[in-house]
Amino acid sequence: MKPLETGDPTSLGDGRYRLVGRLGQGGMGVVYLGRSQSGRAVAVKVVRPELSTEPGFRRRFADEVAAARRVGGFHTAPVVDADPDGEPAWLVTAFVPGPTLQAVLARVGSLPPDTLTVLAAGLAEALEAIHRAGVIHRDLKPANIIVAEDGPRVIDFGIARALDGTALTQTGLQVGTPGFLAPEQLTGGRALTPAVDMFALGVVLTQAAGGAPFGDGPSAARHYKVVYEEPDLTAVPAELREAIGACLAKDPAARPTPAAFLASLTVRHPDGGSWLPEAATSLLPPPEPTVAPTAPEGRPDTAQDLPVPDAGADADGPPGAELPGEQPGTVTGPAVRLSPVPAPVPQAAPGKPRRRRAALAALLVASLAAAGLFVWQPWRDSAKDDAKPGAATPTGSASTPAPFPADPLLIRQDTAPGWPATCHSVIARRDAAAEKPVQLIAGGAGACDMLPQWSPDRRSFAFTRSTSEGTAVWTANADGSNARRITSVAGGRVSWSPDGSRLAVLRTKDGVQQLFVVVVADGTVRQLTSGQGPVEDPAWSPDGRSIAVCLQTEPENWQIHVVDPDDPNRAPQQVTRLPHPALDPVWSPDGTTFAYTAGTYGTGTQGDIRLVDADGSDDRELVAGGAHEMDPAWSADGTWVAFVRGTYEKPVVWAVRADKTGERALTAGGAAEGHPSWR
Repeated sequence: MKPLETGDPTSLGDGRYRLVGRLGQGGMGVVYLGRSQSGRAVAVKVVRPELSTEPGFRRRFADEVAAARRVGGFHTAPVVDADPDGEPAWLVTAFVPGPTLQAVLARVGSLPPDTLTVLAAGLAEALEAIHRAGVIHRDLKPANIIVAEDGPRVIDFGIARALDGTALTQTGLQVGTPGFLAPEQLTGGRALTPAVDMFALGVVLTQAAGGAPFGDGPSAARHYKVVYEEPDLTAVPAELREAIGACLAKDPAARPTPAAFLASLTVRHPDGGSWLPEAATSLLPPPEPTVAPTAPEGRPDTAQDLPVPDAGADADGPPGAELPGEQPGTVTGPAVRLSPVPAPVPQAAPGKPRRRRAALAALLVASLAAAGLFVWQPWRDSAKDDAKPGAATPTGSASTPAPFPADPLLIRQDTAPGWPATCHSVIARRDAAAEKPVQLIAGGAGACDMLPQWSPDRRSFAFTRSTSEGTAVWTANADGSNARRITSVAGGRVSWSPDGSRLAVLRTKDGVQQLFVVVVADGTVRQLTSGQGPVEDPAWSPDGRSIAVCLQTEPENWQIHVVDPDDPNRAPQQVTRLPHPALDPVWSPDGTTFAYTAGTYGTGTQGDIRLVDADGSDDRELVAGGAHEMDPAWSADGTWVAFVRGTYEKPVVWAVRADKTGERALTAGGAAEGHPSWR
């Protein structure tokens, strides 16, 4: 959440709603975090002043608000108050705690069939309620769907038509989001019906299954496929393919109504369990929000970002048109937890099986820093440089510890709080002699850049980017220039081959996340694994003969395995055999040792950094404590390991020698940083 800006209102509705910060903005206006007089959190959308002068806008806005207020049902976030005649006009919606579907898919990659079916049923019920009230949503997309503990919620419905005929649409632009528009929205010439929402539902569900029905390339190519080609539904489970395919019919009259679509589904609810997979459940907020004391007069509260509707329907051009400025998307986040300490983005990669977060360690560090008991010493030897009793002899010589690496460290830098529901991260470089990192890649509004990885020659790096249109692996020059998209991925970390020509990536095939290899030069891909369980955390060995991955050995337990990229049919060889998960494996530069994350977030020691020989022997502790440690990264000479410590909301990059000495924090000034990469 951003603070209020000069000129922003501080309250609306004669004081009924106090505004405490900015959550986002779009074509129609700005969305604020608000609080009712009783302290209830709400999302307040304030219409752009210039729209109020557009002929007919206020009348259409009032009509749409009146219709939207008639919408009921279990799967919507209702409109609770509005003033179409206000100066400015405004609208208040109920707050639904939970991440957006967009954020869930960025973490999970794709949903299992039973979860997908529950999602489909919930969205169909929502659309039935919306259409019964005489409303067409016109901008259904993952960013406008909140994933709650008891099912999905559709938000931001019932106001898009108010933009018709305004300056935003008179130039021929359609209201909606690229990739989710029906053929009749793209070609024009006919009145829009509720069938456009069913088409968008088909796209949403195909994406949730891990597919892209009309590809994920430039808008012009996708628009052509929407109008003239049949959708690609290979990622959709067989039992849902016919129903979802019907939603994507070219002819609006051939698409099912929400009720007919719902009747075609066979919904299987788990007995006593969550409808979501574990990796998605970990994104859900705590059940009870807590509210901090009111901020001093004139100073906005600090809060985590909240799930709110888009600040207005974004316009998309005709086939071939690309819109400037912000990408469409919803600013969202977990439950309301107003606190004097913001909660920045965590470092966990999409797809990781993580549990709910705890903020105790981050608050303790902040308290110690405020009291002057915690001092940041980023790149200098510290008092911890002396070998601990019983530690191995430092690399270098018996009396000289290995010096701190001079090589630059790539990191994911969080520019604002909001994870796990929203991501505000950029790719940055942390130089050895500098306190502040240098930003290299800023993807712009709606883009989440993470998981950077240096190429072997350090002339470039790869990273993962998630947007409302999906997740892909990108590469850029070492200085951040010439960023280019390589191919779509399910999410998660990627890993370079030793010769720098290929990347090990994760993609979804037949509903299961698998290991693929992509050629950087031309984007061609080759599938390596085909098992029934999902694959995580690829790491290519220095000699190129093996790729380490994490595979599920039992529910909620992942262990490190090794795959032969030249013999995909050879069974993976198991390396670790722990009673708790082993994740994030990285090879030492000489290929003899893995550093990895051991443990479960929120349980026991939460997560430790361990070392194990490549053959599975001599599994030993490197870093262990009450705080959660994760995401290790070796220095180029193999003498140091960088890692992340802290809650998902407040990650801090640390480093330690491979002999357990010299531990120090690298992140400065309360910033949130993650995903270190030294080589």
